[in-house]
Amino acid sequence: MAVHQFETAAISAHSGSTVTSVADEQQLKNWKKNINMVWRDISGHRFGSMFLSPIKSGDAPHYYEVIRKPLDLKAIKNRIRDEDITTTIEFYRDIMHMLMNALMYNAEDTDVYHMAMEILPDAQACIEQLQQTEAAVNKPKDSPGPALPDTASTASVVKADDESKAEEPEADDSDASLPAKRRRRIASERASKHLRE
Repeated sequence: MAVHQFETAAISAHSGSTVTSVADEQQLKNWKKNINMVWRDISGHRFGSMFLSPIKSGDAPHYYEVIRKPLDLKAIKNRIRDEDITTTIEFYRDIMHMLMNALMYNAEDTDVYHMAMEILPDAQACIEQLQQTEAAVNKPKDSPGPALPDTASTASVVKADDESKAEEPEADDSDASLPAKRRRRIASERASKHLRE
């Protein structure tokens, strides 16, 4: 009889971990669906195709000597598929890494540099929107919820375009009356200013 109770306890413990495992798998599946939508938004950006495939050595001399960990959108999508990326923070890290590679390798007066600067705040906005949705969905009913990472300060390694700063007056980037693109540009400029200080 004691053996039967032990077996029943073992089966219960095993089935409990299976339920957790199934729940975790479902949560990961849902996250992959959401992150792939964000990935499509970023790759569908008007300059997204520039970052879709690996850089060819013939197109960028010495690129692989300068950039130690090259990344492109297809590599990031494969990392999601292979479950090397399993959180929104990891996805954000890789997207920013890819864009920072472009900014580090290319001079400020090049088209690729300007393309990376334009896609950067748009990518941040897409990822922030997913983070806010995740926080709202995962927030316990009686709790204010976890604080989101400050993506503006995370991306503060981006250089600001001083000419556009002179043209744009200081504005509150949370002001809902401003167009979304302008709010993102102002937030990016503030992050760059924070870096220089």
